[in-house]
Amino acid sequence: MAISRIRTGKKQGKYRVRIQPISEETGKVVSIPSQVASTRLEATKLERKMWNDYYQGKYSPKSEIEFSKALTQYCDQENNAGRWNKVTYATWNYTCRLVTSYFGKTKLREVNENMVRAFARNYIATHKNAGVSRHSTIDKQLQHLRSYFGLLQEEGAVVVNPVPKNALRKFFRIDEFSVSAEKYVFSDEEVEKIKESIFNSLFKLPTDFWGSRIAVLIALDVGMRPQEIQAVKWSQLVDEGNYKVFIINDAWSEKLNGLNGHLKGRARGVSRKTLNISPEVLSILKIYHVKQNALLHRRGIINKNDFILLNCRDKRLMKSGIPIGQKSMNDLLKKICQKVGVANGDKQISMYTCRHTVATKLGNTAGMSYPWAASRMGHSLEMFMKTYVHADKNKNQEMMDLMNNTSENAPKLKSI
Repeated sequence: MAISRIRTGKKQGKYRVRIQPISEETGKVVSIPSQVASTRLEATKLERKMWNDYYQGKYSPKSEIEFSKALTQYCDQENNAGRWNKVTYATWNYTCRLVTSYFGKTKLREVNENMVRAFARNYIATHKNAGVSRHSTIDKQLQHLRSYFGLLQEEGAVVVNPVPKNALRKFFRIDEFSVSAEKYVFSDEEVEKIKESIFNSLFKLPTDFWGSRIAVLIALDVGMRPQEIQAVKWSQLVDEGNYKVFIINDAWSEKLNGLNGHLKGRARGVSRKTLNISPEVLSILKIYHVKQNALLHRRGIINKNDFILLNCRDKRLMKSGIPIGQKSMNDLLKKICQKVGVANGDKQISMYTCRHTVATKLGNTAGMSYPWAASRMGHSLEMFMKTYVHADKNKNQEMMDLMNNTSENAPKLKSI
């Protein structure tokens, strides 16, 4: 019987509900634990629910697997199939370790939203430097878990995804969120001072000291990501009408210590054009190309990757075709900014500051085509507008003058 009254024991008088479906794959009865209800009406409702759960996959064999083991197995399968690069595999592996530590022997079918919420809050409570914000570590972990349970839903192994959309906002109060550090944007005057400082110093320095300075000049002109600048090649400096632009299709990964094989968010082989190089920076690039070739010739080394930013300070790295590291670029930029008096206050400065500066100038240029600008910066239009278009402080005085003139020309109210 599917529903039977319990005659003896502590649960005497209650109703036991049991379903015994036959597996289409094996032809055998699927073992499903019985459940208990207080009344026959509740037992009838529970029976319907158990059958519904069965047909939605709650009692599938996979749902009986331990969560941590199933997730680790999935990660290994994706990696072994070649669908993930080393960086992706490493970040998922970290999530696997955290899940193993927190969930222990919990089975897939037992995982619910409350457990995932407790997992997320426990992570923040036990990691001193962890913050709650978009793109934070806990945000990535929750994205991993939502993606994984989404796949299990498609397979019928779980009924409900225990990780909701916008999990951070559902699991944490607004006052628990970390405020993202405000990004600094160079003024036009500061850009000119930085460039001038570099131009004045270059010809006083040996060729192997030019690299990081060249990187800063490129970043201030075209706003490429630092990892894209590391991977840019001499052969990728091409003509476009009356201008010189880079046409890029790869980026350097310091975690992999090699090329990614693609640009951020793009398939392998897909390229994009950058903004144009200014005449003064183009002139410096031409001089550096000659000097770099002469240095390579003296040391008997071939620039096998054709990198503009080949590390010429370290002969071993130079020979291996490794570009200058981002730390060297960031350190130099900070040093120059301090020297020329950049007024960044307590806001951080890095090579990404150059990118934000270029994008902000594009966003505040009259008549600018935002789709074109977003494409040249390597972003969707939505991300370009949301992430990189900020108020331009060079417009402050102009806007205030405009508001003042508007007020002065407005009709005066009569006194009552």
